[in-house]
Amino acid sequence: MIGNCFWFFIEREMTDFIKDLNFLSCLDESHRDYEDTWEWYEFGSIDQISNDIYINISRKHNWKQGIYKCPVRLKYENSGMEINEIGLSISNQLGLKVYYGQVIYEGGNDYSYKEKLNWG
Repeated sequence: MIGNCFWFFIEREMTDFIKDLNFLSCLDESHRDYEDTWEWYEFGSIDQISNDIYINISRKHNWKQGIYKCPVRLKYENSGMEINEIGLSISNQLGLKVYYGQVIYEGGNDYSYKEKLNWG
């Protein structure tokens, strides 16, 4: 299980749309990485007991571009922002529907999503 995350669908590259999200202004190319299936930006501490901010935004890609039919997942912890504030901000700044809820790892590269909240 991954836990609670935001997710949304967008037909733009991550390197492009993260510039439009004010609360992700701390991310730059030094936080970007990719492998054969996933591309992501990661910032901060993943230490479970840390109170430091942690950001992980990821999506599947095909080496040429993001796979737009796959959701962009955002894990945003210890930011000091409320869930509603983050979801509404993403929706307003990108002009799309944003979901929040449980993301469950099903094995391999498969995940299921259980929506709790949405904006847009």
